[in-house]
Amino acid sequence: MVNKDIPRIFAEISMKKRHLLLILLLLNGFVSQLAAQNVSIYAGRSKTLYDGRYYPALFGENIAPTFLSYDLKLGWTDNSSSPFAHICNHPEIGVGFQLDNLESIQAANGPGMGNIYSLYGYFDRPLLVLGGFSLGYSGEFGVGLMFKNRYDPVQNPWNMVISTPVNAHISLGVQAQYAITPRYDAGIGFFFNHHSNGAVAFPNYGLNAFELALRLGMKSPRAVENIDSKPQDDGFKRRFRFGLQVSSGVMSNEANFWRSLEEENVWVNDRYFKYAVEANVLYQYCHTHASGLGVDLFFTPFCDKIAEHDGRGETYEPVSYGISILHELSYHNFSTMVGLGRYLHHNDGLARNKILYQLVTVKYYFPKAGDVYTGVVLKAHKFKAAESIQLCVGKRF
Repeated sequence: MVNKDIPRIFAEISMKKRHLLLILLLLNGFVSQLAAQNVSIYAGRSKTLYDGRYYPALFGENIAPTFLSYDLKLGWTDNSSSPFAHICNHPEIGVGFQLDNLESIQAANGPGMGNIYSLYGYFDRPLLVLGGFSLGYSGEFGVGLMFKNRYDPVQNPWNMVISTPVNAHISLGVQAQYAITPRYDAGIGFFFNHHSNGAVAFPNYGLNAFELALRLGMKSPRAVENIDSKPQDDGFKRRFRFGLQVSSGVMSNEANFWRSLEEENVWVNDRYFKYAVEANVLYQYCHTHASGLGVDLFFTPFCDKIAEHDGRGETYEPVSYGISILHELSYHNFSTMVGLGRYLHHNDGLARNKILYQLVTVKYYFPKAGDVYTGVVLKAHKFKAAESIQLCVGKRF
């Protein structure tokens, strides 16, 4: 009798409870089988930021659609006695996978947009810890893949969001969570997510969205072990640090793309190299923070090609330069440097009538190689419009 009742009882369980039960089983399985200390699942709803340049044609006038987003994160808590772990309240570092369900959005014309599948690394730092409650921020950087429904001048000309299968994934967020038990926690997070290809190909308006998500997490038994609260002394001293960096990346000629599309109805992305050099001086006042100034030189060798196709009849110059305020956040050998710059001279045809530029550099230092580092640089304008993505190499003195 009991065995016959099992299917009936299971059928009476609501769909939401089934999903919750499945999630708990999956979490337990992941923690048991993988080396990760922490496993967490996020389910949320994302709201796109309205862009009047292409949203009316894609979704309708004044419509900024919402879509469902899901994340799976595998993390490791730094329980070591290093100064970095102590300063950052023993943060969580790991890898994650995100699904943005864009296919569900009803488009006004054509097939709309395809799903984005992102693989990224993340850093989750608690700022405030009170008993079982914690409040902190997180950052993600990785790649997003879109396999179908990208921009196509014939089949899908309204979708000017993303035109390449591989794009950068960047996310910044704040989140709060509460430990229900020593091993299980639940919480909520608010994130700003961005996807674009950094002008490798056009159209490249990119996708910007705000996400509100619920979190369910589980820790392995070794993740809840006592943490050594006494940080080791490594002899750190405050000091000035000097840096020199060179970077290069591939850019498409946006002027020729739009001219070819408007005049010939042909989708053309002719690509050229762009270069940059930065010299900076930072004052490192603790293990994790350093602030200072930088001088930036930007080289756009194909500026004559821009002048040839933009129809303005102007002559551009390949060299631009500016000065930037910099702040570097470090964790062991990884760091993220953000910069706000002001052009002192700018006439390369890439960004007309813009005074300010923004820089985000993610890099990894090699201490055994004399603090040589390599990384990725994202340059943008208006805090959202990516100009280029470049690979960099540099040295810290």
